[in-house]
Amino acid sequence: MTRPTGTWPPVPPGPPDPPFPPGPPEWPRTPWQPQPRPPAPGPVSASAALVVGGETWLAERLLEQRVVTLSGELDTEAVNRAVAELALLDATGDDPVRLRLSGVGADLEGALTLVDALDLVGVPVHATSLGTLSGPAVAVLAVADRRVVGAHAMVRLCEPRAPRGVPGHEVEAWAAEHARQLRRLQERVAEACGRSVDEVAADMRAGRLLDAEEARAYGLVD
Repeated sequence: MTRPTGTWPPVPPGPPDPPFPPGPPEWPRTPWQPQPRPPAPGPVSASAALVVGGETWLAERLLEQRVVTLSGELDTEAVNRAVAELALLDATGDDPVRLRLSGVGADLEGALTLVDALDLVGVPVHATSLGTLSGPAVAVLAVADRRVVGAHAMVRLCEPRAPRGVPGHEVEAWAAEHARQLRRLQERVAEACGRSVDEVAADMRAGRLLDAEEARAYGLVD
């Protein structure tokens, strides 16, 4: 008796020969479709993947809504970025720019740079302050076209700290320039609040702290 040809046990059938069942159609990409976000370099955990690129994405979305945000103690990089964003929004639309200040502090030079930038913006700037706004950064709120603070916000009028490491032979020249810039900032705050420069200067020397209602009465808030 002869055995039937083949293998034992029987081998299951393999995949069918092509063509396979068609997959979903691939439509050509249109100019209105967003580009896929590039993957983050290296291994990323599931929780970290939620925030990779989040800061850049958030900044872009805020700019699309004509919002400029400042928070914490501002360094030179943060001031320069805010100046560039203000200039960009001024050049690309006529709607108001919304400036969000969250617990902002700045040195004298940085605050005056932002004040000058706000002076150059041709569209209205609506500023909102949350947390504690302190030192020269108060002038950034004061010179805005519309000024609002949160119900629990604070405004601290105080003079800026003197920087360390000024060479001895430059101390006198630095002190004169510092006094000139401080007087200029006090003049802008006084003009915006409808108060005398000497009163503002005295309040800054005393480190006067204002809550939301007191800031409104002082003239810093609309």
